Amino acid sequence: MAETTNIKLTARLNKVNLNLLLVFHTLYWKRSLTLTAEALCLTQPAVSHSLKKLRLLMDDPLFIKGLDGMQPTPLARQMDAAVAKGLFYFDQAIYSNSEFSPATSKREFRVSLVDYVSQQLQPKLIQHCLAHAPDLSFNMLSNRIASAEGAQQALQEHDIDLAMVQLETLPLTSHHEYLFDDVIGCVGDAKFHGENSAITLDAFLSAPQIALSHREDSPLLINERLRKLGLERKIVAKTPYINPLQEILVSTNLLCVVTESAAKVICRNNTLKFYSLPLDVPAFKVCLCWDERKDHDSGIHWLRQLIRELLTPAPRGHN
Repeated sequence: MAETTNIKLTARLNKVNLNLLLVFHTLYWKRSLTLTAEALCLTQPAVSHSLKKLRLLMDDPLFIKGLDGMQPTPLARQMDAAVAKGLFYFDQAIYSNSEFSPATSKREFRVSLVDYVSQQLQPKLIQHCLAHAPDLSFNMLSNRIASAEGAQQALQEHDIDLAMVQLETLPLTSHHEYLFDDVIGCVGDAKFHGENSAITLDAFLSAPQIALSHREDSPLLINERLRKLGLERKIVAKTPYINPLQEILVSTNLLCVVTESAAKVICRNNTLKFYSLPLDVPAFKVCLCWDERKDHDSGIHWLRQLIRELLTPAPRGHN
């Protein structure tokens, strides 16, 4: 039965030039014959000829010229998901097991990080690679991932090689690597909130707060804990950005709920202090996640190991 299926598959694919699928997939995303030709180092007539062959093969126009370029037909939209997946696996079958040499590789890694982790990791990563992998480059992307499922979707949709994420619980899948627990507390100016290591519930609820969330969801974790107690905090602003917090929090009675690692960045050379919360809130699990289809990518294996070596977990007892 399997042999019969393979024979039929071979017979069908033998009628198709696989380069046509590469043209199709590139045109689907470029929406332009000219841009497709440039991307594939072909002439525009060659791309037009390939499209003509595809139209005959599929008995469908596939792309229709419009004001916004070549728009895909319903059949083309349906095809692209399968074609993209097939091209990916074809590429992985050929290249994923090849040796990766950081000293000679010219690869660009697409890495997704929350911004405070990027501030800690990026200088070390670049300095290391300047010395040991001079032709590598990195495209650092912002991270608003809230779940393991969301991580896989983002990794595949945006062609991300590696993402560092904060998760409430460890994923059940094997395509992640746990790094450390990141304790949740709050940051405020010690001139207003004192030198104790913890803040009282009354002080926490009475102070106006900036809500920080690096994830795609709103900052619900603390709100849910308070709601169960019949309590509510006073949020005056919400932001995904950590950089302005120093200037915002210093010399005010504002508080901001953050992780201990983020506090290391915020409480630097100022009067801000990291306080333990008066609530039972579990720590975030900081993990590395990668595309499940890239398990055998030796370059990603190397990068994971390097990040483990360069990124030291946030120390406890931050002042």
